[in-house]
Amino acid sequence: MDENRSSKPVLNFLIPFLVAYLGSKGIFYYFSFEYSVFSDAFDIKKLLIDLGVFAVLFYLGTILAKYLINTKSKPVQ
Repeated sequence: MDENRSSKPVLNFLIPFLVAYLGSKGIFYYFSFEYSVFSDAFDIKKLLIDLGVFAVLFYLGTILAKYLINTKSKPVQ
């Protein structure tokens, strides 16, 4: 069986998504950054900032989820 596969696929997506969503909201609130893709005028710089912060936090959340799932699923010796 592939070791990278988890028996909890929902957690593999939910944890990184929550980290990215809540983290980006907190960062943008702290820096007073406001950009709505659907209602504001198109601005490539703001769009890249918005997507970039979300992507970096999603990646960090993926690392966190793998760590948490691996530590929970290890047998106690």
